[in-house]
Amino acid sequence: MIRVLVPLVLLLAACTTPVQDEAWEGIGPITFVDGRDTTADRRVAEMVERWNERAGQREQAKFVEMPSSTDAHRAQLTARAQDLAGVRGSAECYDVMAVDTVWTAEFAAAGHLEPLDPAEFGVDRMLPKAVEAARSPDGEQLWAIPWRSDAGLLYYREDVLKQAGVDPPTTWAGLRRQATEIAPRHGLAGYVGQFRLYEGLIVNAAEAIWAHDGDLEHPDEPGAKAGVRALAEGIEQGWIPRETLDYDENASLDEFRSGRALFMRNWPYAGPVLNRPGSEVVGKWAKVALPGPSTLGGWNLAVSRCSPHQKTAREFIKFVTGDANQREMSRLAGFAPTSTDLYDEPGLAADPLRESLLNARTRPPSAHYDELTSVMQDTLHHVLKNPAAIDRSLDQLADDLARAKGGR
Repeated sequence: MIRVLVPLVLLLAACTTPVQDEAWEGIGPITFVDGRDTTADRRVAEMVERWNERAGQREQAKFVEMPSSTDAHRAQLTARAQDLAGVRGSAECYDVMAVDTVWTAEFAAAGHLEPLDPAEFGVDRMLPKAVEAARSPDGEQLWAIPWRSDAGLLYYREDVLKQAGVDPPTTWAGLRRQATEIAPRHGLAGYVGQFRLYEGLIVNAAEAIWAHDGDLEHPDEPGAKAGVRALAEGIEQGWIPRETLDYDENASLDEFRSGRALFMRNWPYAGPVLNRPGSEVVGKWAKVALPGPSTLGGWNLAVSRCSPHQKTAREFIKFVTGDANQREMSRLAGFAPTSTDLYDEPGLAADPLRESLLNARTRPPSAHYDELTSVMQDTLHHVLKNPAAIDRSLDQLADDLARAKGGR
């Protein structure tokens, strides 16, 4: 079922320029919301504490964690923003929101975000693709500040491939060959990704489609069908475990760090987790770029229009996205920086992450992204379980996407 985004036309018309009012210069306590802090040693929570230590009692930040599922995270943010639409000064307001790059246009179009001044945040020092994803489609308005970027990586059992005398794969054909020939000899699953019915499915499917010269926005074309078929046949043949149809990032990470898989697709944050005490693969794994373009991921920080303390909110965002903090979070939490200067610092965000980010592609930005992803998720999850339905279902998906793009 397509979920319809309730248009807030009056609010959208009112928020094309910063509102120079009491709230814009407001100083006071704020609430910061992000996803579940799954970083080693809870680095996001520690970052908020560092802000509180320097901010003083008047501008303390309260950290609220959303559900670990990105879809549940988005739904909770949307519900709160809609409840407070047109309201200023509510204690229930999420002053600073961490929003996925693909949500930014939707939240802005609904009138939930305060427009920001690029010069105030120095966005010209940030990854151009990340900044583009935080702007309006015409590029005129900045709605959020890129905080952490993301690109997928292929994690693999370095010890196993060395024993087999092979390099990690650089193509899907090579990945399939090693997953089917080498993994069984070691009692390992071949490849684990994220194929549950949620946004991670779109990310993984897009990467397979791009690796086969397809286009996510044209699922009826041969390249797109070839990419989806590669995944569906992998599940059917068993080198991609059927259980991955219920896997998100953490489930696949658990499988790999427990020593049960040869390959895993995941984000950079997985690296520090694999080295935690209790991991079965400490010293046994390595990572390379995916066998094809990665989906550009990442999270932006936005100021809610309901916030009565927007100056504090903006100062908090500048603190979080400053080079010093990005350097710390990259080193300790595995976050990919958005500051381009940090990619020149030895050992901080070196290859393969740099390579993956430079080649990353974006999902289609849209004020109706909720409708688009809902349609794609339902169809893709169905065909991964039923490969015989790929041609017919992806032809229908192309028509459904055309309607969803118009919010229908």
